[in-house]
Amino acid sequence: MIIAGLGNPGPEYENTRHNVGFWALEALAKRFKTQFDLSPFKAKAASFTFKGGSHFLLKPMTYMNLSGEAVARFLTHEQMLIGDLIVIADDINIPVGKLRLRPSGSEGGHNGLRSIIGYIGKNFWRLRIGVGRPESGEAGCDLISHVLGPMPALERGILDSALKDLPDLVTMLLLGMGPRAMSRFNGRDYSQPEPEFPPTPKPVQPRSR
Repeated sequence: MIIAGLGNPGPEYENTRHNVGFWALEALAKRFKTQFDLSPFKAKAASFTFKGGSHFLLKPMTYMNLSGEAVARFLTHEQMLIGDLIVIADDINIPVGKLRLRPSGSEGGHNGLRSIIGYIGKNFWRLRIGVGRPESGEAGCDLISHVLGPMPALERGILDSALKDLPDLVTMLLLGMGPRAMSRFNGRDYSQPEPEFPPTPKPVQPRSR
């Protein structure tokens, strides 16, 4: 499979909400112990093997609105089907850190997804990662400033908690367990700590008389 994370190249965009897709790929590269190199397809790519199969992580370097060019060219070069693609992108309509995995759908107002759909159609997996909307009355609260602005430490902490689960989600997709991955991860609230359950008490052995 090809796992494409969407974002904008350059240090000025590195810590912006719109680059959540790139952050996600860094988490995956760490788990699968691979590194990114420049490819001839206007992208940075990394490869890894899993269960005997070859897979790729892809960061388009075309800027967000032209993401489809790099994704389509890489997909064609690797002779993979549209169904072999997973796209990871930010979403302002989802609360910070929440995940939404779907096997197909519209662009939902996201220019990067719109570009990809324009090149290859809409029947590919997409994982939307919530970055939330700006608060009403917040200074400079237009959507463009929001997605191109840095994420506060509290929100970044929530997002980092979600990204820790990302390798498990992707592993399930690689194993063909998409519906189970959706059931497990969609809607999970990473702003709340995981519940801690007390250890199961050991049965008390009756005393012999």
